Amino acid sequence: MTTRNELCLQEKINLIKEQENGFSYRELCDKFQISIGAVSNILKRKLEYTDDYELNRNKKLKRKSKNEFNQDINTHVYEWFTLQRSKNIPISGPILQQYARDIAQQLDESTNFRASNGWLDRFRTRYNIHFRTICGEARAVDPNTVNDWKVRLHSIIKHYDACNIFNCDETSLFYKLMPDRSLVVNRNDCRGGKRSKDRYTVMLCSNMLGTEKLKPVVIGKYAKPRCFKNIDIKKLPVQWFSNRSARMNSRIFTQWLEDLDLCMRKQKRHILMFLDNAPVHPQDIQLENIKLKFFPANTTAIIQPMDQGIIRAFKAYYRRYLVKHIIANATVATTADDINVTALDAVYWIDSAWSAVTETSIRNTFRSAGFEKLSMIDGVDVLPVNLGVKGDMSMDNKAIDELDRVLKHLTIGGKSISAYDYVIIDDQIPSFNEWDDSSDRILSINGIANDDAENMEELPREDPPSLTESLELVRRLRLLSTTQQPELHPFITQLQSKLTDVFLDSNSSKQRSILEYFKYAPDTCT
Repeated sequence: MTTRNELCLQEKINLIKEQENGFSYRELCDKFQISIGAVSNILKRKLEYTDDYELNRNKKLKRKSKNEFNQDINTHVYEWFTLQRSKNIPISGPILQQYARDIAQQLDESTNFRASNGWLDRFRTRYNIHFRTICGEARAVDPNTVNDWKVRLHSIIKHYDACNIFNCDETSLFYKLMPDRSLVVNRNDCRGGKRSKDRYTVMLCSNMLGTEKLKPVVIGKYAKPRCFKNIDIKKLPVQWFSNRSARMNSRIFTQWLEDLDLCMRKQKRHILMFLDNAPVHPQDIQLENIKLKFFPANTTAIIQPMDQGIIRAFKAYYRRYLVKHIIANATVATTADDINVTALDAVYWIDSAWSAVTETSIRNTFRSAGFEKLSMIDGVDVLPVNLGVKGDMSMDNKAIDELDRVLKHLTIGGKSISAYDYVIIDDQIPSFNEWDDSSDRILSINGIANDDAENMEELPREDPPSLTESLELVRRLRLLSTTQQPELHPFITQLQSKLTDVFLDSNSSKQRSILEYFKYAPDTCT
C-alpha cells in the first residue's frame, strides 16, 4: 500500500512535466510516492495548477483553501495589494489586515472574520509575498522573487515560438523638453499647468526577436490638434488616443488589446503578451488569440524587457531628433515655450525613434530579462549587450553616443547636460493617474473629440511657405548639395520629387505653358 504523500505545487508541476515526457501513471506513482488516484486527480487539474504556478503562487503550497468565502477575501486583498504596489505605495501587515476586514464586511455583514496574524502569515505564504515587500522598502526588488520567476518563465514560454512572445510597456515623454541641466522634473509636474500639456504617454510593444515592432501608441491631451488638420489620423505612423490627462487608462488599453486580438485572429496566430501589474491593465479581459501574463509586483525594473533598455534607447533617439530640430532652427530659447515643436513633429519623431531601436538590442534585452529561449536564433549566438552606461541598465550605447554627439553643439545658459541624464529626466513621471482625477474618465479615441479643447495646441507663429515657395527653397537646397554637401543629394531629390507631385495634384495648379511652369521648377533654365 502506497504511503500517503501530499505534493506541493512545485512537485505537481514536475509530475505534469514528467507525464508530458511520456511517463506512465504507474511510473509516476513510484517516482512521487502517491496513489494512481492522486496522479489522476493532479492531471485532471493540470490547467489549474499550471495557472497557479505561472501566477507566482507559492511553489511549496500543498493545499488550496476550500472555503469559498475566505478564498474571495484572499483574491480581493491580493488584487488590491498588487494595484498598490504597482504605484510603489508601501503596504504593511496591519494595513492588509484592515483591508481584509473591510472586504469581509462588504461580502457578508454578519461575518466574524478577524484577519488575525495567522491569516496574514498564511496569506503571505499563499501568494509568495515577502515581508520586506509588505513593509514597503522603497522600490526594493526581492532577488528571490526574481530568481523564482525566471525559473517559472521557462514553463510559460515553452509552447510559444519566439516570434509570438511580446512585451508592452508605457512611458511618459515630455516631447518638447529642453536639455537644461538646471531643470528638475518631479512627479507633480504633469498634474496640471503648462508642462502637463507638453507630455505624452507612449506605449511600445515588440516581440522577442525584434522583428515585429507594433505601431507605438501615443496618448495626448487633445483629440485632434490643429496640426492634424486635413490629416487622416488612422494613417499616422502611430496609434493616436487622447484624454484630458494624456495618460493611459483601462479603456484605451482594453481597446488596443481588443484590436490587436482581432488582428491576430485574422492572421490565425496565438501570442503571449507579458505586461506589468499596472491598475490600467485589466486582468479579466476576455481575448481569443492573446494570452496575458503579468510580471510579479515590484520586479519589472529587472525582469521586464522594455525596462532593460528598450524604452531608454527609444527616448535617446527621440531626443536626438528634438535637439537636431532646436539646432536647425537656431533656437536660443531657455524655456520649452519658445521651442517650435508640434504634435505632428513629435508623432514622426516617435515613429523614427522606435524604428531606430535595433532587432539585436531587443533580442539582448529579452535575454537579459531571463527569456533564455533567445540564446540561439537562426544558429547565431546572441551576445549580451555591452552595458558601459550608468548603473546596470542594459542600454543601446549607439543611441546614447549619438545623442551625446549632438548635445555637444547645444548649451543653455552656459550649462550642458549629459545624454544619459537627458534620457532619464522623465523616467519617474507616471504613465497612468495616481490621483483622483475625474478628467481621466473623459475620453476620446482615434480622433473623436471629447471636449472643446481640440484646437488649443499652439501652431508655429511663422506663416508657412506656399508650394511654389517651397519648390524654390528645395532648388536652393539642391544647389547646396551639388556644390558643398553631395551626401544630401539623394534626400533632396526625393523631397523635390514629392513636392512636385503635390504641386501638380493641388487644386491651385492648372495647365500652363512650359515656359510659365519653369518659373516654379527647381532647375531654372538660364
